[in-house]
Amino acid sequence: MKKSNYFSELIKSYIDEIDDLVSDSAGKSVLQKRLDDKRGEFDSILPMIEFSTEMVAVVFYDAFDFKSPEIMQQIVQSEPDDSDFIGWDELKAQLAVSAWAQPLIASSLKVRGGDAFLVTAAALEFLRSKPSSYESPAVEVDDEGDERADDGEDDLSEAGADWLAEQGFETLDR
Repeated sequence: MKKSNYFSELIKSYIDEIDDLVSDSAGKSVLQKRLDDKRGEFDSILPMIEFSTEMVAVVFYDAFDFKSPEIMQQIVQSEPDDSDFIGWDELKAQLAVSAWAQPLIASSLKVRGGDAFLVTAAALEFLRSKPSSYESPAVEVDDEGDERADDGEDDLSEAGADWLAEQGFETLDR
């Protein structure tokens, strides 16, 4: 799915934020409890929309059903400062919004930037519902038959292994 630079970067942070909320240190699933906690303190974290949009947007996890994938695709291809980035009033007619999210939406609309934040939150949820829009690139096979990732992950992994070896740690054979 084609995305603007804004959404290409933000979806990665958004998914990471959700992953951080999924389980506790013992591996127990705590996503719903942590989402409930964030929703309960929404007014106090709302000012963070200016610098950590993804940390606030997670309160809208599973809040939206999308009536128009075409409109959502248009949004994720644009940036908040673009003229084709639609406003919340236009978008909300294209969504089914969970009742529990209505007070959070009302609070969002009271702050500067809240309109664009809500559109962004809905777009992030749309992208999250399409795993192919944020998953890592597929592993390719080069001419010698060796696998390599498109994003240089192998180089980073090798550099990390080399550094650990320099520090006296044993390396694992792959």
